[in-house]
This record gives sequence, C-alpha cells and structure tokens, in this order.
Amino acid sequence: MTTPENTLSPRAARLAVLLENESTRTVALSRLWILWTTSEPALSGRPEQRTALAEVLEQLTAAGLVSLSKKQDLSARPHLPVRVTLPPQAHSESAAALTHSIVWRPELAWVLNARLTLGQVERLRLINAWLRDHGHGDDVLPLRERSLEVLGHEKSLDALLATTIFAPGRLTLERLRTFRTKPPLPAIRIGDGPVMVVVENDNTFHSVHHVLTEEPGPVGHIAWGVGGTFEASVRSTDDLPGVKRVRYFGDLDADGLRIPRNAAATADHESLPPVLPAIGLYRALLETSVRHHGQTTTSPSQANNLAAWLADSFLVQEAASLLVSGVRIPQEALTRTALARDRSWLADM
Repeated sequence: MTTPENTLSPRAARLAVLLENESTRTVALSRLWILWTTSEPALSGRPEQRTALAEVLEQLTAAGLVSLSKKQDLSARPHLPVRVTLPPQAHSESAAALTHSIVWRPELAWVLNARLTLGQVERLRLINAWLRDHGHGDDVLPLRERSLEVLGHEKSLDALLATTIFAPGRLTLERLRTFRTKPPLPAIRIGDGPVMVVVENDNTFHSVHHVLTEEPGPVGHIAWGVGGTFEASVRSTDDLPGVKRVRYFGDLDADGLRIPRNAAATADHESLPPVLPAIGLYRALLETSVRHHGQTTTSPSQANNLAAWLADSFLVQEAASLLVSGVRIPQEALTRTALARDRSWLADM
C-alpha cells in the first residue's frame, strides 16, 4: 500500500485505470503501448514518451499495482519490461492503494473506508480536485455539463449515479451543484380528461392520436414514449396540466414490458401520476394474428417479473408465455383501422 511519500501521479493513475479494465491479468508491452498512448495522447511520438512510461511503471510497481517481467525490451533506453502483470486481487488491492495515495477533502473522507474500483477512485480524485478549486462557487449546472467540466466526459456522472458513490453520507448532486434534467415528453393535448396515453412507437402514436382526436373520452393527452426514453421522461408527466394517471401501451416483448415497469417504479418513487397498462389496447393486440417467433427466450421467473406490471391476470399469463416461448407482438399489429373499428379499448382508461 502506498504512503503519502509514495503517491501516484495523475499519469500513473490514468494508466492504472486502463489496466484495470483489461480482460487479462498479463499485459504485453505492445498492448501497454496502446494503453499508454490512449492515456497520454499528448506524449505520442515525443522523445520523452518512453521515459515517461518507465517512470509511471516504476510508480505502479512501488504501489503494488503491477509487477514487471524480468525480461526486458532492450531496443531503446530506458529499457522496458516485455510484459506487466496485475496481482490476483488487483481489483480491490489496487484501488485501495490508489485511494491511500491521495489526500482527500473532508467531504470525501469516506472514500478511505469504501470498496471501490480503480476507475471509481480515479473519478473521485478528479472530483476531489474540483471540490478543492471550485467547491464554494454558486453556479448550478445540468448534470452532463458538470460531468464534462469535472470528469472530462459528459456521461461519466451518469454512470456513477447508479453506484454506491452516491448514497447517504457520501456524494450528492447538491455537493457538485448539479441536477438531473427531465427529458421532455412529446405530448399533444386532445381533451380535458385526466388520462395521458403513452405509446411506445411513433407509428402507433399517430394511429391512436388519429382515432382519439374527435372523441377522446377520458384521455386528455397522448404522448410518444420514444422507446426506452420514457424510463427517464416519465419524470416530466407532472409538468402537463390535469394528468392524474398514465396509461401505457407498448410492444409485447421483453423491452416493451421493461420500459413501463421501470417507468412505473420511478413514478411511484417520485410521487408522480401512476403508470398503468392500457389493458384494453393490450387485449386487442393479443387478438391480432401477428406473432414474431425466434426471439431471445426469457426464463419463467424473469418473464413473470416483467409481465407482472400488466396487473390483469389474463394479460400477465399470456405475456409471460410469449416471453418464455421467444415470441413477440409488435404494437403496430394493432392498426389504425382496427383501433377505429372497435373502440372498446377506450373503456378501461
């Protein structure tokens, strides 16, 4: 484990992160050069490139993050090992070594006792530096703008949000003076009713919209879910006036059920209008003759878990059976003509 006198430079930390992501514990020099160029593109082709790599390998060795082969490449000076090897427990021990090589701000003192990957520690190191230099500002930026500023990539904070780094007593969005934006939900107002119908795909959105325009019944809005985007844009449902509940209609396949299930969980967690199945539309979809076979099969337990969102016992059983059998029904099977011919699907909204 490193000590304050044996700290890793930013260069060494960046290479350590790339080495952690390699699929093998032994990395040949040819591959090491690729990682080094990726890590330090500004040094590519420069005379000091080889010397800088040798210095970084010395740091990583001293920190216990790699061991160097005795056989060396003697084609130039300084000599370099023909391969480096990560220790068997590199995932945890290397991260711990890097963690203890950094002087952490009080806000991040918890890092010293956390189980983290090298990649997480490196990102926290960058956050640590940002807190030191900008931690007392008053600007508030959207998440991806802050992520690009602090971590150099607009989606890095998105990845960290799903980890234990963001948890009570740890890192918060408020600490970084940022917030998650709500993707806009493309919606059209067609009536005064309390129901918003969300349709997964755009063609079926247009068909449902066409059929409901003159007689919307209890439907006040119709929205296009844009496929999986609805899992995030569901947070915009309470921005629309008068929406009391959401009725969702999508494909009968794994993704088509996963999207509303996850959106429903978000809505429940954030006290938004509930996301419920458009039962009449799903029943009508099952009555069509369209069946696409040869899809990836789903285990019975996972199929039941996904289908459970449908709530209706008949729909749950039928949907789970489709998933287990590797069969899907695209919502486009329920055409505009069929929607207009029998409007009984509107009764359960």
